[in-house]
Order: sequence, then C-alpha cells, then structure tokens
Amino acid sequence: MVTRLTRAAAALSVLLVAGLTAGALTAPQPASGVRWVWSGGVTAHSAAVRARVARGGIPVRLLLSPAEAAGATRERPFESVSDPNGMAAFGLTGLEPATAYEYRVEPQGGAPMRGRFRTFGEGPWNFRIAFSACADTGSASTVFDAIRDARPDLFIHMGDIHYEDIGRNDAGRFRSAFDAVMASLTQGRLYRSLPIAYMWDDHDFGPNGADSSSASRPAALAVYREFVPHYPLTGAGSPGIHQAFTMGRVRVIMTDQRSQRTSSWRTPADRTMLGAAQLQWLKDELTAASEAPLVVWVNTVPWIAAQGPGSDNWGSYAHEREAIANHIERLGLTRRLVMLSGDAHMVAIDDGTHSNYATDARPGSRGFVVMHAAPLDRRTSMKGGPYSHGVSRQRGQFGLLDVADDGRNLKVELSGRDRAGAPIKGMRVAFSCEWLECGLPFRPAK
Repeated sequence: MVTRLTRAAAALSVLLVAGLTAGALTAPQPASGVRWVWSGGVTAHSAAVRARVARGGIPVRLLLSPAEAAGATRERPFESVSDPNGMAAFGLTGLEPATAYEYRVEPQGGAPMRGRFRTFGEGPWNFRIAFSACADTGSASTVFDAIRDARPDLFIHMGDIHYEDIGRNDAGRFRSAFDAVMASLTQGRLYRSLPIAYMWDDHDFGPNGADSSSASRPAALAVYREFVPHYPLTGAGSPGIHQAFTMGRVRVIMTDQRSQRTSSWRTPADRTMLGAAQLQWLKDELTAASEAPLVVWVNTVPWIAAQGPGSDNWGSYAHEREAIANHIERLGLTRRLVMLSGDAHMVAIDDGTHSNYATDARPGSRGFVVMHAAPLDRRTSMKGGPYSHGVSRQRGQFGLLDVADDGRNLKVELSGRDRAGAPIKGMRVAFSCEWLECGLPFRPAK
C-alpha cells in the first residue's frame, strides 16, 4: 500500500513538473478574483491598465488614488466589464504629471489585486528607463527584482517575453503564454510596480526568426491588442504594433521588426524589415521629433551588421537601413538619437563609431549611440557588431537609460547592469546636449 502511494505521489510530481516546464502553459490559476494586472501606455495625464480576471462577462472596478494620499477619500473609480477571456481594460485619464499612483482592481465577487505606476513629467524632467529582453516562459529570475530595485519610471521590454515559438494561428496559446509569464513571482511583482512598454521579437511573435509569413501573425496581433497596455497603434484594423510616446522632452519611438518583415532571402529590392506603411510612419515620427533634444528608437534586432542575405538583422535589409540613416542625417538627428536593442543575448554599446550607414557618411564619421541589453535569463550569444565598448556575455543583464534635463542642458547616461543590479564594467556611455537651439549635437559629458 505504501509503495503504491509512493508511486502515485511520484507520478503526480512528474505531471506537475511537466505542466510547469516546456512553456509552463499549465500554471495554476485562481478560481476567482484577479489573476494578474499590469500598466502601460503612460503619459503625463493618462495610463492604461489590463487585468486578467477569473471569469468573463463580469463587472470589474479599478480604484485609483495618488500614492502619497492613498485611501478611500481620494479614490477615483473606473468601471469595466471583462471580455469573454476574462480581460478587463481601463483607460485612466485626468491624472497629474510626475505623480505616483496606486490602484486596486476588484472583480465582482472576487479578491482584488493592487498595482502602482508613476505618470511622466511634462517639459524638463529627470527620469530612468530600464530595458532588456529574452526570458524563458514564466522565468522567476532574480534579475526582475533587480530591475524593480533600480526604481525606473518605465521598463521597456524589447521582446521574447516568452519562448513558446508559436507557429500556428492559435490565440489561446498566446493567452496561455501571457498567463505563464505573469504567474512568475518576480515578474508579477515587477509588472505590478511600474509601467511597461513592450515590443515583441521572434519567439513571442512566432517561431525562431519569424517574419510576416508566420501563421501565428493574426493571433499574435489580436492578443497583443487584447492583453497588453499600450500606446495608440495605427488602428484596430491596421497591421503592426509600432507606437510612440513622449517622456518629458524626450520622444520614444518603438518599431515592429517582425509582423511586417519579408524574408531575408528575397532579392534586395523586395526585402523590407518594416514594410512600406511602417517605414513611412517611422520617417514621419522622426520628422515630427526633429526638434526634440533626444529621440530614443527602440529597434529590437541588431542594426550594426555586415550586409548580406539570410541574416536576422539589418544587414539583410541594407537598402532600407541606408534610407533610414539618410533620413536621420537630413533631419540633423544623428547626434541626438539613441537606439535600444535586444534580441542578441548580450550587453553591448557602440558610441556611434560603427552605426553610421548614411550614403554620404565619410569614413569614420560618427553615427548614433546603440546599446543592446539582454538576456534576462537565457543563454548568452553575440550578434552583429563591432561595438566600440565591446560585449558583456552573462545571464541576467539589463540596461538603464538615465536622463537629467534642466531645460537647457540634457544629460544622458546608458549603463549595463548584472542580475544583482550592479554596473557591468566598461558598459557605460554618457552624453550631454546644451539646448541653446534645436539641432545642436551631443557633446561628451564632463
């Protein structure tokens, strides 16, 4: 009898472990209440919250209050009804700039869940962005606690938030993947404590190296809109999840390198990383931001790479890369643009030594600063390059972008951090811009 019970317990243990590995898509969920919440789409006066509750079609309430005055007397209610998949969406408006808020999501008949975020400042404003990419599905790595401890105002997730490699048009699998991510204790804590801006890469959009031909594309696009708190997209019926927003006086542009991309094996004239519509959108965004003291372009895949077909980087799309570089140069943005990238499982910095692909760029002329930050917990790798500051390869890495802006002098520092949040030796670059008139270049910070 004891032997049979022991064997039964062992078999149950194997089943439980199997359910929490290979994608962890069967992580247990509560019978009632809120499964998870996160915030995003934050501006100086608004924010978005998405909550996954246990049942669809029920009233869900969000109570919001300034963090320093939390309590029933200052709470503002926002109402929603969960969709058939248990998602409740809240658009929070009428908020004060540079203010910390706490919120509590309460589904009818279920236990609540709390979260917090800080709105962005208007005009000159000091802030910190954390950024990284590439984590196993449901990873509970302590690097997520290190990101939270760094107290950023925003976490930019640059893709591979899960590694399900979904290759078919199955919205249910994408929803389960998000559930498994949010079931992580460390990730759940992080996403409840600050807002996120999330751009996918290949493994969370489709299979490895996925492009617009992936059968997963319709489901990926639909579930992103349903589950992710995001900035305005191009429209419900339009492709892509590219988006842009402003933090203080800094414009942030996020491009979608997967859902519009054609095969890297096509003839050069037929290859596109962004697609015609998104490419024009990017050019328009850059033009509109040409008087900003700093532009941050979130481009998930390696920009610095040798030209040639068949690669998962901008080297296979050199014609389009050159056109974008020319546009940036014409606008006078080359010295006022910073690119943040993931995909490659490394931290790497280039100070502009190798990033200038404009047609008329003189040999040795500086381009813009490029920084890669990854992996959150995957094995390491190296892609693209060369990079002026070299490469750091260790598991559990992220980047910090610090901006100090007094209205006249804007200082920028980028640094790589390890899984404990400590600086990575050699992975730091700093610039400043004296804002006397639009178009002045960065100069090295003193």
